[in-house]
Amino acid sequence: MNLLRLTGIKLKMIGRHPLLLAVCLLVPILLSLLAGATVDRNNVANLKAAYVDLAENRESRMLTAMLDQSGLSWERRTEGEIARDLELGQLDGVIVIPPGFGDPSAAILIDDVYVCDFIPGKNRTASDLIRENYLVAALALASEAKLQKDLFTMEGAAGMTREEMAEGLEERAKEAVEEGAVLKIVIREGDKGQALPLVQVPDVAVEVLFLSVFSLLSSLMLADAATQHRIRSLKGGFTRDFLSSQLALFLAGVIQLTLMAGIGKLLMPEVTRPANYVPVMGVLLLFMLAFGQWIALLPGQSRFVPASLLLFASLLAGGTFISLPVFWMNKIGRFTPHGWALASMTGLKTALSLPLAALAAILLLLLAFVFQGRSRHLAG
Repeated sequence: MNLLRLTGIKLKMIGRHPLLLAVCLLVPILLSLLAGATVDRNNVANLKAAYVDLAENRESRMLTAMLDQSGLSWERRTEGEIARDLELGQLDGVIVIPPGFGDPSAAILIDDVYVCDFIPGKNRTASDLIRENYLVAALALASEAKLQKDLFTMEGAAGMTREEMAEGLEERAKEAVEEGAVLKIVIREGDKGQALPLVQVPDVAVEVLFLSVFSLLSSLMLADAATQHRIRSLKGGFTRDFLSSQLALFLAGVIQLTLMAGIGKLLMPEVTRPANYVPVMGVLLLFMLAFGQWIALLPGQSRFVPASLLLFASLLAGGTFISLPVFWMNKIGRFTPHGWALASMTGLKTALSLPLAALAAILLLLLAFVFQGRSRHLAG
């Protein structure tokens, strides 16, 4: 019996359980649709923010330029318009730039001259996002002003204007970025600065969950000892059985993942996935195939409970279900298959690069192959 024919038989064995495919396909799509029902409402591009510029000076124009480039929908309004628009829910937040904004002679501390009045809207979450957007821009301006103040005290700065100093700083910043420097601002506000930063559950977590469940259950279906005894009684049967099972499981996983992602994209075209979605999910599928083959070493009647518990532990520790502190993901979460996959797709530091993770998954499969060849209950 050749490998392709045996693979076809394995696929038919998986196809005899259409309910499994239906559940692992429809449930994640329904969950994604439920979350996607608020995509338009939660899109930051749809937040309505406004500013009132009472300063009309260089610093206020720099602030409004930064706000306009932030990705939020900032609009210029007058004082007489904002009260009505906030009451009608047409604005989610307004900042009022006071006269003298950015004027170092107007206060003792530089931070004090970069403070604006913020008027929140009715949607608290939207208002917080707008306020944070303004804080980042104002903090950047204040940081630049402090740096300029320090530079003016140095030799060679005599006779320079603020504009000349600002242009020089901008040129040096561009040069630093081109050389690979990472320029960023970290904001700590009161007690929030002491709180543990959380890694949020990404949108792809549902697909990670159900790809894992489908792969594990499919592996358990094909790990039938009686069938394996018959096939392995043939010459070279053990190797062909193992390879055909992995090929069938990989193809089934690809089909399930393609349908899940494809239908989701068709129903919610505005939802995007990470650029490395396909290779990361492919490596995760390899990890799950390896996991299924290690579970197959257990006697058939005692596989399901330990397999379910181990899968649940990996999903939970990897941040698939709930938001986890960054220290947990750095110390534990990223060392699990699911934590590695989610970290890779969300830009967090991972324990293994993509090629090394794929190599590790293949190595685990090969080790499972060796141990299955020595297994008594699989050999009959």
